[in-house]
Amino acid sequence: MAEDGHVYERTAIGQWLQRSGKSPVTNLEMGQKLLDAKQVRSMLATMVKSGAISGDKADKWQERLKAEDQAREWQREAEGGDARAMCKLGASHDGADDDSEAVGKARMWYQRSAQHGYNRGLTNYANKLHNSGEKGHAALHWMEAATRGDAWACIQVAGLYSRGISGYLAQDKELAKRWCLKALACKLKDDGDGALPDEDDEAKANAWLDANADVAALWFDAPDRQAGTTGRVGA
Repeated sequence: MAEDGHVYERTAIGQWLQRSGKSPVTNLEMGQKLLDAKQVRSMLATMVKSGAISGDKADKWQERLKAEDQAREWQREAEGGDARAMCKLGASHDGADDDSEAVGKARMWYQRSAQHGYNRGLTNYANKLHNSGEKGHAALHWMEAATRGDAWACIQVAGLYSRGISGYLAQDKELAKRWCLKALACKLKDDGDGALPDEDDEAKANAWLDANADVAALWFDAPDRQAGTTGRVGA
């Protein structure tokens, strides 16, 4: 609900208020404050669940309601100390770069997940630090998560070595290659920690390796991409 007393879809009225300080209904000046129209939202949710409203918008509401139910379950598990649920709860708040409250919640739950020893939580927490300009701290956390065996963190560390960081980390393509290979070799932990490389991790690692095929691989325990075995690559 906006200060003109009318109810709007939040994203739409938010975009409107970025362009205008007037009510789209009355054309009179109004403030920027928005309040949750909880009764209207509850009514819409009930109508969607009952099938009284159908169509694409109703389908999107159904998806949102399912996501909210899942987030509540993760909240319950996270508050009970489940590190994986903490990470998933952080992800449910993530991606809203224009919503400082959501960004703060994502960072908080990622940090808690990291503090409880969950590798992907540590990697995600490092990502949030990097996005907020805390690049030195982010690099340290990526290093730790990569050493523990998180594929995404290995990709991030490979990028650090590939580019180098002035005054902090020297460019070293041999180490970049080592971490790309480690990303491809990551395995899922017994407790279900999300350390496996996903399609994006694999694509990034393989693209870098293909573009830097002339770089020596001088480290043990790296996977042979062609043979699919573990051993010394390039020996």
